Amino acid sequence: MKNIMLSIGQLIKIGRINKDLSQEDVASELKVTKNYISLVENNKKDPSINFLRGVSKLLDIPVILLIWEKMDLPKGKTDSEKKITSQLEKMLGDAQQLFAQRALGVKK
Repeated sequence: MKNIMLSIGQLIKIGRINKDLSQEDVASELKVTKNYISLVENNKKDPSINFLRGVSKLLDIPVILLIWEKMDLPKGKTDSEKKITSQLEKMLGDAQQLFAQRALGVKK
């Protein structure tokens, strides 16, 4: 089964709902506007690294899971490098899916 990569906004929204927080709650805690939270959750604004650090702590989402979709891993020149890159992509994708499933209470 192939992983479906979740966007930064999707992960933040899942994490926020899992913590039973409103957009207003998150905005207040992180000193941003509700509109900013909405734009990020709807993938209309790329969040700053400071915002990602704050949301990571607030929602208990590892930063690596938030930024994974934006990472540009080297493709690798040798078969060994390509294999490592592929394994890393799979591991991070699996971790992202596991977080989302747990946050949403989905049993696998």
